[in-house]
Amino acid sequence: MFRRLSPPAVYITREAESDERCARRVERMLGAIDCDHIERGVTDERLAEIVQESGWQQPFRWGQQAAPRDPAIVFNTCKNDHSPEERERRLEQFPALRFARLSGYGGFDFRSDGSPAYREREGRICQSAWEFHTIWGCPFRCAYCWFGAVLNVMVDIEAFLEHADRRIRELDPPQTIYKWDNGTDINCFEPEYDATRLMVDYFARQERNRLLLYTGKSDHVDFMLDYPHGGHTIIQWSLSGRTQSTVLEPETAPWNRRVEAAAKCQAAGYPIRFRFSPIIPVRGWREENRELIELIFATTRPDIMVLCMLGWMDYDVAAACVDMSLLDEQMVRAMEGTAPFLKGRRYGPLPHDARAEIYRFLFDEIRRVSPNTPVTLCLETPAMWAEFGRRPPQVGASYPCVCGPYCTPGHPKFLPTA
Repeated sequence: MFRRLSPPAVYITREAESDERCARRVERMLGAIDCDHIERGVTDERLAEIVQESGWQQPFRWGQQAAPRDPAIVFNTCKNDHSPEERERRLEQFPALRFARLSGYGGFDFRSDGSPAYREREGRICQSAWEFHTIWGCPFRCAYCWFGAVLNVMVDIEAFLEHADRRIRELDPPQTIYKWDNGTDINCFEPEYDATRLMVDYFARQERNRLLLYTGKSDHVDFMLDYPHGGHTIIQWSLSGRTQSTVLEPETAPWNRRVEAAAKCQAAGYPIRFRFSPIIPVRGWREENRELIELIFATTRPDIMVLCMLGWMDYDVAAACVDMSLLDEQMVRAMEGTAPFLKGRRYGPLPHDARAEIYRFLFDEIRRVSPNTPVTLCLETPAMWAEFGRRPPQVGASYPCVCGPYCTPGHPKFLPTA
């Protein structure tokens, strides 16, 4: 793992213990964990009790914790063999298992963010796609993040891939890229998890389909450099500048080490992509992002860059988890002044003009250093697309981005080529 984890408790479900492959995976991961409280053979009833007793369901973000520590861990399995009736009965009996996907339902999930209902509700543009999830929760402690209550780790990866393979073959229309796993940063848990090896191997044998591995904010990549991927695994990093990556994202790899890790992976033949996410305008954000952009193109060749602003929260929530004294004063005043008008808007807390100013700077800097690299917006409004002279994509349309359903190099619906 990226470091030894020290959770307050580890819970191993009965299903995770009863399967030999799962049990081996659990024991391997326990070898990288320091914990005095390990409870084995956990049933649905007991896990529901733990959820109620633990306080996991109390909403929080890492930046609100005075003394943050690693989350508790549940070693769990996907329940893809349950019938709809069995799922309904089980969730009715144990509703607490809905939290953090502790029920084990899902894993091969449809992201409906490209639907008309999503655009009407959120006011933002995205693309729908099927994607993989095998872990829910992250130990990185980014101030703005809410994925820290518990780590729900699915350990039946072999069975999951068998299920996913069947589902992929049935898809109509098919897609060509499958993101795994923005419910966490997968590399945190490797190589003990030993899921990346299996995923990379599965997609290396696919003629058309590609894996988008969400490495996120990690530089922990050496374990996978020799995997025989055949160029069929694309690796995505979330990038941020010097202050954000070291102060607001304290457990992550710093800005320069993320880029160095990407350079290693590209040298090993993996296609790479970068997403500036979430963009937070710290003091000196122009200088720090210029520094980051120059490092990116001095050492790597991403096939696309995507820009995604801090969102998903109102100003009062942002102020409760992010130290506003670290931010650009002009941007803080803009957030404060527009807070009543952006309340409930998922693209807040930064107003349109402030976001446009930041995007314009980033677009210009990327074009200055690498004029042919495609750059696009993520989770933005139609008005913001129009701000930059771009026709907002229609609902359900495909356009070049990091994780759209056809965003694989060479695909006619993904204009850039690696």
